[in-house]
Amino acid sequence: MTTAARRVSVFASALALLVAARVVAQPPVEDAARRRVAMEKLAVVGSALYIGAHPDDENTAMLAWLAQGRKVRTAYLSLTRGDGGQNLIGTEQGDLLGVVRTEELLAARQIDGAEQFFTRAIDFGFSKNPEETLRFWGHDAVLSDVVWVIRSFRPDVIVTRFPPNASGGHGHHTASAILAAEAFTAAADPARFPEQLRYVTPWQAKRLMWNAWRRTGETAPAGGPPELTVDLGAYDPVLGESFTEIAAASRSMHKSQGFGSTPRRGPLPNILQFVAGDPPKADLFDGIDLTWNRIPGGRAVGAILARAIAAYRDTDPAASVPALLQALAALDRLAPDPWIPVKRKELLDQIASCSGLWLEAMSATSTVTPGGSADVTAMALDRSRVPISLVSVRLSGGDAIGPLRPLEPNVPETRVIAAKVPADAPYAQPYWLA
Repeated sequence: MTTAARRVSVFASALALLVAARVVAQPPVEDAARRRVAMEKLAVVGSALYIGAHPDDENTAMLAWLAQGRKVRTAYLSLTRGDGGQNLIGTEQGDLLGVVRTEELLAARQIDGAEQFFTRAIDFGFSKNPEETLRFWGHDAVLSDVVWVIRSFRPDVIVTRFPPNASGGHGHHTASAILAAEAFTAAADPARFPEQLRYVTPWQAKRLMWNAWRRTGETAPAGGPPELTVDLGAYDPVLGESFTEIAAASRSMHKSQGFGSTPRRGPLPNILQFVAGDPPKADLFDGIDLTWNRIPGGRAVGAILARAIAAYRDTDPAASVPALLQALAALDRLAPDPWIPVKRKELLDQIASCSGLWLEAMSATSTVTPGGSADVTAMALDRSRVPISLVSVRLSGGDAIGPLRPLEPNVPETRVIAAKVPADAPYAQPYWLA
């Protein structure tokens, strides 16, 4: 077996199958354009966090530009799940509407490429001012949630959707900006919420910006804070669409709110106004090293990935697998760093994508009670010329089944596994909170 085959075997052995209704456990399908974007994203080591109050507050064009244009790890933090909104597609209200809108947000993120976070804050309907909002939410409780997200996600830059004044038009909106500014400082202070430090470390983002707006013809006030202007309507020739077109598809996932959006083409200038931290000079990421050099010992990994990206061919992505495996081996030799698990997952996903590897688990049983059982059908498929051996298959918490034979090109390898749920197994966490 070649070195490449051995490394892919190690990757395949990490498969953990979960009982699911029909089909859940399978990787996302990527086209050639998005596979190239993911390839180039491997070389970028940076992150941005966008903060708003509700589902649909987010600027999906900004998220798409950050995630797929600048290729930084991007996330949207919605303080609420939109429990107090309207529902144009069903009868769900309150908590159940929050479930619907959570799923809409997750669907939107699949399109614009960002990740999604929430806090415990409840959308209780329109609020006249932030004082009322923070009193109802519990200021310190929600602030601790925002600090937790910042400490765990570790964004280089934070961008708020709203300003910390009444021009946001809603107490929730204004409160989200107030909490973002407080959390920007508190996340770096080990004396704030020290109970979190068992799991995360303090984190200071480089800068806090507001995604500002102005009326047509209005100019920046003299002597105001520094500003940047970015064009979110830029066209990406690899993706074959602009970031505003991606944004329209993403925003259209907010079906319960009737927020279907037609694609917009042409320039879309957006203002980023400095709020706190280190003022930018010409770019949102000024003064931030977005390369592997920021990771101790990471220069070698960056060099391998640079060569792999330069040699990447859309018509033969499998040819990149040996270089990606070399980068993975170099990554695994590095000292622990918060970026290591993030980039390792990206590498593993790209190895699977470039090799055409497909892994899935299916069950005809949608739910199982403690002490019950269900049959799970596991399937692995090698759709390229990369030699892959499936070393073992296991259910989470169960025994591994193996060794299994090497995968034949485009021939499914299938196993039926009897899954037994322990009698003392706790009930699963609701999937929408995972």
